[in-house]
Amino acid sequence: MEALSFRVLDQKGKEVGSANLPASIFAAPVIEHAVYECVKWQLAKRRAGTHSALTRSMMDATGKKPFKQKGTGRARAGSSVSPLWVGGAVVHGPTPRKYGYKLPKSVRRAALLSVLTKKREDGQLTVVDGLSSSEGKTKEMIAVLNNMGLSGKSVLVVAGTKESSEDFLKLSRALRNVSGASLVKVAGLNVYDILKHTHLLIAKEALELLENRLKEE
Repeated sequence: MEALSFRVLDQKGKEVGSANLPASIFAAPVIEHAVYECVKWQLAKRRAGTHSALTRSMMDATGKKPFKQKGTGRARAGSSVSPLWVGGAVVHGPTPRKYGYKLPKSVRRAALLSVLTKKREDGQLTVVDGLSSSEGKTKEMIAVLNNMGLSGKSVLVVAGTKESSEDFLKLSRALRNVSGASLVKVAGLNVYDILKHTHLLIAKEALELLENRLKEE
């Protein structure tokens, strides 16, 4: 499948050339059900599952009968922690558990290709050359987003540098306080975050890394 020619902007918003987008990634079939399954899987994995309720055996209470069996006019009771009472135990209550489950790698890959293709088709993809922040200042990235017409919009930025590098740390610091903007490395690019943001701003250097990642998957 032939590569797609896509314009590349610099940080001032000017077109400086073009990049070849792999058609296998940015012109893939859009499988909506795969996207749905992947988002459901991601959200399930994020659930803490720390909910818990006390059963009768867990509650610290006396075994004494609350009041005598007869003569009070009340219903008979044998425990002060009865589930029928306010403040009593819980029957079949929630217990700590994991909500994560396995999703086939082929489905996850199809979902990622689908959302990347949809971003390109909807005109919500921007490729920038040399995306960086020299000082790590918020005003730098605000200016970059303004130049690209993305000011005030929800933007997911995909960096083309290593997470441990100085450039990535500066870029992360510069984007940290920009409202609606998030930074992710190529290895962490996922379906939910792409859908959560309106626009996808990807560094030209990240395209090759993304292609290599998806080949391995």
